[in-house]
Amino acid sequence: MYKRRWAIAIKQRMAPWALELATAIRDCLLVLDHSVMIVMDGDPKGLDADILLLPVVLGDYPMYCSALRRGGSERPTTLLWLMDPLPPKGMLPEAESIGLKACRWRDRFGLRYPGDLPRWKKLLSLLRLRVWAYKKCSAPGFRNVCRLIRHTHGCEDDWPQIRGVMENWQDILDSHDEGWIDHLIVSTDQRRRFLLNRGIPAYFIPIGAHDSMGRNLGWKRDIPVAFLGSRKYGRRAILLNALGARLKEKGIPFIQVERGLDGVQRCEWFNRIRILVNLHNFSWNPAWLRFLMAARCGTLVVSEPVDDNHPMTAGVHYVAAKLEEMPDVIGRLLEDHSEIDRMTAAADILCKSELTLLHAVEKLTHLVDKRRT
Repeated sequence: MYKRRWAIAIKQRMAPWALELATAIRDCLLVLDHSVMIVMDGDPKGLDADILLLPVVLGDYPMYCSALRRGGSERPTTLLWLMDPLPPKGMLPEAESIGLKACRWRDRFGLRYPGDLPRWKKLLSLLRLRVWAYKKCSAPGFRNVCRLIRHTHGCEDDWPQIRGVMENWQDILDSHDEGWIDHLIVSTDQRRRFLLNRGIPAYFIPIGAHDSMGRNLGWKRDIPVAFLGSRKYGRRAILLNALGARLKEKGIPFIQVERGLDGVQRCEWFNRIRILVNLHNFSWNPAWLRFLMAARCGTLVVSEPVDDNHPMTAGVHYVAAKLEEMPDVIGRLLEDHSEIDRMTAAADILCKSELTLLHAVEKLTHLVDKRRT
């Protein structure tokens, strides 16, 4: 029986976690007895495969996007597994229109699919100047979008963050209109609802846990509370400063790590933490991957409330609390570890049974099989 050949794309300059994820997906496909390889954006082998999987976000694959647009019927069956934010589902039509118009400056300056150019080509094509011009010309539009989102959703996102979200949405909208994405899969139900409200079909398949995300080492947990993630600007930076001050008043140490933890080092760090705080980078966008890593390592997540349907449930697998409630909730949990132990045990069982990456990848293969029949 012929084995269809899968190719999993990775961006040319990738973060270590992206390679970890691609490798874990590959291992799951191998378990399911598929032929699979990992390819870098633009590698012709990916276009020769039967199925090309683009994880995370389309903007990571400018060379493949450009080739797939031109490919016609000769291209592989293409899946996008979107793991990056889209706008909030209740976004005002005015804000959406302004944001998409601001994104079009990318096309005017030839920045839509530039690829990873060598230094001499960047110099000859004035790439830095074009990027600077795009940011300057589009900034008024994105600032206006940011203002409208703040008015309707009450969040404190900066306009450079909103720019990235709107670029994600423009890429998906155009690829759908051009017809070269065969299956659009999203890792949160919030994104599925946003797309369905705009007439674009999408399948909700949450990312599942995998052994590469870590394991419980049984270590003594000498860090009571910690946070992992970017805090350079935006709502997270504001919220973290407020939370850190409140926890300091209570005498609770709060460790914050922005980057540099991957693989074994990240697993060991998680195993030292009793409670991991989760604050959404965007108020409407839950980062479930962080929950999975914590669950695999026996760490409890205390998160802002999540407006998303997901196998992980507040009060069962993690704790949901508003920012003003978090210090008191965290203090209570640290005084009585029995509730922590109950929820981390439940999260561990879920991530070893229902919510596994193997099950998620199996659903991907069923989508492709269904399309072929």
